[in-house]
Amino acid sequence: MNNRKRKLHIINNSSVIFIIIMAITIFFFAVTPALAQYKTGSLAPDFALEALDGEVYQLNQFNNKYKHVLLCFVKSDDSSSISKLQDLLGFFADYQPRESYQIITVVELSQDKEEVKEKFLTLQKRTEVPLLILLDEEGKTVKNYQIERYPTILLLTSDLNVRRVYDRFTTREETNFYQYLKFLFTSQKSNNKSSCEEGVCPPPPGFE
Repeated sequence: MNNRKRKLHIINNSSVIFIIIMAITIFFFAVTPALAQYKTGSLAPDFALEALDGEVYQLNQFNNKYKHVLLCFVKSDDSSSISKLQDLLGFFADYQPRESYQIITVVELSQDKEEVKEKFLTLQKRTEVPLLILLDEEGKTVKNYQIERYPTILLLTSDLNVRRVYDRFTTREETNFYQYLKFLFTSQKSNNKSSCEEGVCPPPPGFE
């Protein structure tokens, strides 16, 4: 009788351990997408998305190809985020060197795909700025990066580490954002480099 109780006790303990292991496993897979969220100073999570021409691009294709990579997240029906993207393109229309950077825009689709493609194709054709537009049709990349506000812009280093993140485009943050870009790039509007408006700005607060 004692042996039987002992066996039942062992079986019960084994069942408890099995349940705990299963619970830990389920929890791990449940939070895995959150673990891939970008962090300043860490490698930006890789992804593969379709471009407007149907070709699929991966983020890691741009590793060590450009000095700067700007990763922009916008939403197809969010006119404000698209307007901010247009402002960004307008800025780079006057700043160089273009061969030193690549702008990658990830569009979360909340409208008909063909309608979105037509709208962003028009935007792409209107600029000479290095711009790649990718369609996040299923929203997986947006979810993986845990994007909550549009636009969200990540400034990446040449090896695709996150240098800076801008996701609150208040007047102050937008000013800081463009001041930082002016420090990184050179204006073609004037040969006078002493003016922040016309040339390279001094390092913005907190520059590293």
